[in-house]
Amino acid sequence: MGRSRTKANPIAPVDAFEQRDRLPALALVVANLVPLLGVVLFDWDVRYLLLLYWLENLVIGAFTLVRMLHIGGARALAQGAFFTFHYGFFCAGHGMVVLAISSLSGIEGSQEPDFDEGDLPFLMPFYLLRGVFQTISVQMPDLLHIPLLALILSHGFSLVRHHFIGNEDAERKVEDIMFDPYRRILILHVSIIAGSFFVIGSGGGSAAPVLIILIAAKTWLDLRLHRRAHQKRYSRAAERAGAD
Repeated sequence: MGRSRTKANPIAPVDAFEQRDRLPALALVVANLVPLLGVVLFDWDVRYLLLLYWLENLVIGAFTLVRMLHIGGARALAQGAFFTFHYGFFCAGHGMVVLAISSLSGIEGSQEPDFDEGDLPFLMPFYLLRGVFQTISVQMPDLLHIPLLALILSHGFSLVRHHFIGNEDAERKVEDIMFDPYRRILILHVSIIAGSFFVIGSGGGSAAPVLIILIAAKTWLDLRLHRRAHQKRYSRAAERAGAD
């Protein structure tokens, strides 16, 4: 009793959220285990972790833009353009912080992005993004293969499961969807950056045990933020379905 489903939107009872989120949560954990293998098997240093997590922000931003356009359609094009520029600037600033931390770590090869002649000032955020990508492609090209693919698959699977199938963003405003990744960055990456200073103080790239702890803490916090956000959206979707 009390667990009927509506014909218009066959959303399961609230306790079925665990079942719906089981595979996305598992994919998230698996993607977060990739840097663990990098540290244990390939001697990744703190810079690898910071730049991989920076790449993850870009993946999240791209899928957020997909969500915005799917919900808002052509009406969301202007908001999508604003989000692309603003979020790009936000991630560019974050990338500069990451590279600065790399310089503090004393790791050889850390560099600041440079600008090409003819670059337009108002496109500076995208040039900064290009610079960080150049740093990764030259110094850490392995990040752009399996590690990045694992993040794309993890967040892509969650997008399909929760957004397209679960319809969690239905009746949400495009503006609300637009701000979703900022909350995650502010909470998660402030913690990661703070932890990275501890890693540097503990020996930088050679501090494998400390890096493993940082990865474990990031995985736990990432999973917690993921489940909190989706469970909140799921509950609202279930309430809407029950009111229909």
